[in-house]
Amino acid sequence: MIFLVKGRLATLADAVVKEMTRFAIPPESSREAGGILLGHYRGPHVEILRCTTPMPSDRRTRFGFVRQDKGHQDVATKEWQASGGAINFVGEWHTHPERHPTPSWVDRRSWRRQMARPERDPLVFIIVGSAAVYCEFGVDGKLTAMGRVSH
Repeated sequence: MIFLVKGRLATLADAVVKEMTRFAIPPESSREAGGILLGHYRGPHVEILRCTTPMPSDRRTRFGFVRQDKGHQDVATKEWQASGGAINFVGEWHTHPERHPTPSWVDRRSWRRQMARPERDPLVFIIVGSAAVYCEFGVDGKLTAMGRVSH
């Protein structure tokens, strides 16, 4: 899956799309799900190679997901070490109980907080619905909608 806006690409490996979308259809779709995105930067572009999925300490409700299990950080650290620092945290994803997802004010507030971290690399934010995937790109403190792609 590929998103393009203002000369920037965000590419998602097929396995990542498959893993995320399984949480947007029954029986998993009864509660929101999410995780982090891992990949690397190629100039202004982001290549997403892997994602984590809900873990035991995460909170999942019908209309919310809170990533709080330290396992997400453990996976990111292992990937970073195994790749010699090439694979990094590049964003986060979650599901919405709708066909064509739209970010809520809670989502945007959370994304702005993520962008306030000391690292200046761009971040990708993804929401997965039952029929489409929505993507925003965060760079230099600004969010830019990359659009929706059907899955």
